[in-house]
Amino acid sequence: MGKICFSPCLAIYLPNMKYKILIIDDEQSVCLSLSEILNEYGYDASFCMHANQVLPLLVKSNFNLILLDIRMPEMSGVELLRKIKQVSPEIAVIIISGYASIDDAVKAMRFGALNLYQKPLELSCLLEEIGLLREAMGNIRLIGDQALYESSNPGMQSLAGKISKVAPTDATVLITGESGTGKELVVKSLHLLSGRSDKPMLSVNCAAIPDTLLESYMFGHEKGAFTDAKELHKGLFEEAGEGTIFLDEIGDMSLKSQAKLLRVLQEGTFFRIGGTTELVSKARIIAATNCDLQQDIADKKFRADLFYRLGVVTLHIPPLQERREDIIPLAYYFIKEFNAKYQKNIKYFDKDVQSMLYAHCWPGNVRELKSLMERLCIFCISDTVHLCDLPEQYLSNSHTPVKNGLISKYDEMTKSIILEAINLSQGVKKDAAIMLGIDRKTLNSRLRKFGIES
Repeated sequence: MGKICFSPCLAIYLPNMKYKILIIDDEQSVCLSLSEILNEYGYDASFCMHANQVLPLLVKSNFNLILLDIRMPEMSGVELLRKIKQVSPEIAVIIISGYASIDDAVKAMRFGALNLYQKPLELSCLLEEIGLLREAMGNIRLIGDQALYESSNPGMQSLAGKISKVAPTDATVLITGESGTGKELVVKSLHLLSGRSDKPMLSVNCAAIPDTLLESYMFGHEKGAFTDAKELHKGLFEEAGEGTIFLDEIGDMSLKSQAKLLRVLQEGTFFRIGGTTELVSKARIIAATNCDLQQDIADKKFRADLFYRLGVVTLHIPPLQERREDIIPLAYYFIKEFNAKYQKNIKYFDKDVQSMLYAHCWPGNVRELKSLMERLCIFCISDTVHLCDLPEQYLSNSHTPVKNGLISKYDEMTKSIILEAINLSQGVKKDAAIMLGIDRKTLNSRLRKFGIES
């Protein structure tokens, strides 16, 4: 049977699918023995012995974890790690080495490595950590042929249903929603639930690349096409083949680039810059934006014909404040993920923290919630998150709605009970905490919250 788990947008039913691990080491004996062991434990392990072959492999396959030797002949493991994180920042990386120095370890952690294991490897510890990573992160990216959304929010239930229907088709999709709502995860879901899941999924942020370079990035260029074109370059549409191309922040694309994109969508063909050979594109296009494209059309900033061509299917992701029933499950999901990353064991949010999470307006949406959970995981020292663990901006009311209804009544009742306990204990906080059935730390945080002098 599969497993139900929460992800930033969807709870996905997962059949038995393997967690993919890439071993990068120039020693063949290490590669063979380690891959054999991992495969015996049910992982899908493969290896690569040459650093310069790694990045092309990442384009072709969706790896969950990389085990990386820090000493490689072609380039250092730290440099390769930096490049891996630039291409696929979501892939977990663990360093393995027999010669790592403290300086190497510091650099590796700075560039995003989760841990460093010295050779000969302590396999029991490594396997335990890989198991935690698979449980916390791997299943989210390995989506099977069924998708079930468990949120009680109607908007998200509708979104999940639409994803499961449109994913197997070749239709272009336009994803709309505020920044941080999880548009990229929807793109990954569409790709992994499609018949193209074994093909590349390539992406470009149209707002991050200057217009002069965007055309070359998408369509490629011939050698000598312009001053710096010293060799032939294949663009996204050529590299993607029959895979998926994700155009993020499509609203920031210039009118000139929009016209060339429209041609690809209509004709299925394109030219490299400086080229005369017509090339065929079979890639599926998915675009996303947090802009009001209808207003941009009215302002002559976006082509109406491209808008209608892109939006064969439009999927809208509601902001987090419109689906508050998702906040607490998402918070627990992210805490579980960061527990694995930082070797913590946080299990609970106390009631005051849950009330704050529910009441906060979340202007940064899911991305803001994830960042807060990572910070809490780093600084919380117990298995329970209390108000005193939160950053100052979340303790003030400036970023939260006016409290009313049940939250307000709950606060009034809680304050009254705490005052009664303080009175009965004659001001001795230790005794008051025992009466209330909470620890001193929790009592102190609640005293501060309600402005009770102690």
